[in-house]
Amino acid sequence: MAQTIGRYEIRRELGRGAQSVVYLGWDPQLQREVAIKTMHFDLPDPQLNAMLLAESRTVGKLQHPNVVGIFDAGEQGGDPYLIFEYVAGKTLAERLRQDGPIEPTEATDLMRQILGALNQAHALGIIHRDLKPSNIIIDAAGRPRVMDFGIAIRTTDSPEGEEGLLGTPAYMAPEYLEDRSVSEQMDVFAAGLILLEMITARPVMEGNSAGEIVHRILNEDVKLPRGVDERLGDIILKACARRREIRFADAGQMRGAIEAYLGGGSSADDGAARQQGTLEFLLRRMRHKSDFPALSDSVSAINKLTNSDKESINKLSNTILKDFALTNKILRLVNSAYYRQAGGGGISTVSRAVIVLGFDAIRNIAITVLLFEHLQDKGNAKDLKEGFLRANLAGLMARDASVRFLARDTEEAFICSMFHDLGRLLSQYYFPEEVETIRIVMQQKQMSEAQASAQVLGISFEELGIAIARSWGFPETIVASMRKLGDGPVRKPVTHEETLRVISGFANELCEMIAGSVPGDRPRLMKTISERFSASMQLSDRGVQSVVEKSFDELTEVAGILHVNLKQSPFARQVQAFKGTIEVAAPEDDNNGLAGTLAKTVLMDAMAMTSPSVTGEEGEDEKAFQTDVESVLTAGIQDISNSLVEDMPLNDILRIILETMYRAMGFKRVLLCLKDVRGGLMVGRFGFGPDTAEIAKKFKFPLTYTPDVFHLSISKSVDILISDIDDPKIADKIPRWFRERVPAKTFVLFPLVIKGNPVALIYCDRDQAGSITIPERELQLLKTLRNQAMLAIKQSS
Repeated sequence: MAQTIGRYEIRRELGRGAQSVVYLGWDPQLQREVAIKTMHFDLPDPQLNAMLLAESRTVGKLQHPNVVGIFDAGEQGGDPYLIFEYVAGKTLAERLRQDGPIEPTEATDLMRQILGALNQAHALGIIHRDLKPSNIIIDAAGRPRVMDFGIAIRTTDSPEGEEGLLGTPAYMAPEYLEDRSVSEQMDVFAAGLILLEMITARPVMEGNSAGEIVHRILNEDVKLPRGVDERLGDIILKACARRREIRFADAGQMRGAIEAYLGGGSSADDGAARQQGTLEFLLRRMRHKSDFPALSDSVSAINKLTNSDKESINKLSNTILKDFALTNKILRLVNSAYYRQAGGGGISTVSRAVIVLGFDAIRNIAITVLLFEHLQDKGNAKDLKEGFLRANLAGLMARDASVRFLARDTEEAFICSMFHDLGRLLSQYYFPEEVETIRIVMQQKQMSEAQASAQVLGISFEELGIAIARSWGFPETIVASMRKLGDGPVRKPVTHEETLRVISGFANELCEMIAGSVPGDRPRLMKTISERFSASMQLSDRGVQSVVEKSFDELTEVAGILHVNLKQSPFARQVQAFKGTIEVAAPEDDNNGLAGTLAKTVLMDAMAMTSPSVTGEEGEDEKAFQTDVESVLTAGIQDISNSLVEDMPLNDILRIILETMYRAMGFKRVLLCLKDVRGGLMVGRFGFGPDTAEIAKKFKFPLTYTPDVFHLSISKSVDILISDIDDPKIADKIPRWFRERVPAKTFVLFPLVIKGNPVALIYCDRDQAGSITIPERELQLLKTLRNQAMLAIKQSS
């Protein structure tokens, strides 16, 4: 047996099947354990190999906590191999074999998680095709992790006349056996069989041969054993129905039924009960997180207080003072420019802040800061901060716009608008995978957000937010304002409650429009918002503009106090563009308009992304992270300087440079491109990161003029950061070859140009849009590395 497969070292065998062997391996480049699956077919089949490798590349895009990820794929000795994340644990098949049946509630919750993975896969057009207990592993945390998505191989024991089946006969759907029909519903069928198998610890479709099993699937309905709960049994039978039109349409629909069952509704077909069950289930999931009860208790405690007596002031002050960091942030906010106008400034105690500014103002500030602090330290912190900024700006605009209508209740307008989209914001925190699936469903099925969230979560963001607000003790006037306004012109409100709802809807719809706006779109948006709210808000275009400008200035001050860098926020840039404050001068030669369009992408020293804190008061973690990045870059620069003196080979020096960038900055891929003089091309050579070797083979572009970012970078010798390739302002400047060959949504270009002659290009990327930020000090060090690469090339020639 070979000791290596590709670049991966084999450590020991983990298991084997008729056509595959799985090894524990080691990735020496990324210094981590991996699982290596090799496949060997009795007869060489290049077409099947190519199909498996193509499928693995597609599945590599699937990221979900209940999926075992694919890192790499390739061929060795004519046999394909796949590199997976190594997950220690038993397969579901092993657990059932060793421990027997699983208690129904636990089995159903395991299936809920499995269906979550299937639902996201289906949204991406990926069908598993071989879902079975041996392809589900239970990790150390007890989570089911689905393996082998979309890479089912031909069964070796197909019954006569059924040759060429892909998958395992005992879990195949009838329509696949009859006419090879492949759809999401074949995974639903297998999921139903697995759910019943977990409860009984016996395969549902047993037989003495593959032919007998196939005959049973085609001709026998699934039968439930005695003792299975009636409602759970209905779900299983619907999932395993032989007729597809009876079965759940997809994994999301089956998951919704399971969540309703776990939540305790009276009937899976009863819409209201199902929604209530889903809501209770989601709230239970949130409460199981250690931080949610603490947040709920804090907000509820503040909301229970009233401003009717001095005792409430004391209680509010004491509630805030229990949290030292919260106290400091509140005191800094009450001394900000906005509150100085209202009598603040020079306030050094919470009690005095309540007396001077009012109970409602301090309560709202406290809840705002609590919510923001709660959203920190999460893997998707950037998206959460964007959501918080949008919610906060909506609140500020509502407060500023309501002065004419609710002079004494502007703080109530603020809190109504701030929490208008509470359901969406908390879903981003607690259910990020489902929120991503909702986004995909909206794009692929042309659904509204309300429709997509109801399909994926079983309840809309709006209903979820309202339920949480009620559980936190918000007044009914605030809860009512969280409902969306109807279509068409909004009539003038009559009651106080209607006024709050209209102001909240106005502010949030304006934020939504600004977030999705493109340059030059302001007149159309102003007309749309004016026509919709002319009768109810009576604001002129200039009035709307004034509200946006004043509110954004206030948001800037709040962001500084909370250590949010608006320069790193796409939403903040959208607001600035809407205000008309962004003016980018084009270079002298605008390269047929290209350079002018892309001027904002050029990485100038003064335009480098700043560190996370705009006030210079970074947290210890931020300082440590930045120091670590700088130390890695500085150490790499010193190594390369020594290598240049020692006359090390050029390729070795270039590899050190790329590795330094890769390790220090956390890029997904770093790739070196070199000039091909004969072909007149810039061609990818080598680099670091997943699939880099394969991407390098296809990474090439002409040196002659093309209206895109790559030509601009090498022709003008400018470093370029593209934050989002789908940004409408630059989308048409991203070449088609790049979109087809590279999965990244954000990248940086560092050209190597000697005496006006482009000789090479360093390309760095990440998959998620907006995830690359480069502080000024780090940019200087990266430029030094690029300059060392140019020096090395000069010396070698």
